[in-house]
Amino acid sequence: MNTKLLQSYRESKRITLLEMARELGLKTAGGYARIEKGEVKLKAEQVPIIANKLDLSLKEVVALFIEKEEVK
Repeated sequence: MNTKLLQSYRESKRITLLEMARELGLKTAGGYARIEKGEVKLKAEQVPIIANKLDLSLKEVVALFIEKEEVK
């Protein structure tokens, strides 16, 4: 998963971890942070919510979760 790019999209929209968590029905910012870090798997019903919030297509969000991060 390309966690850095997902985080970058969120930050560029000035969306907080807590705001994303609440959109997904999570109780804490840490709940979303674990998704963004790849520690917790994303549920299918969460994909369209993230896409909408980040102004991305479903295809773009899915690509973030299957794309590997670049190794430098």
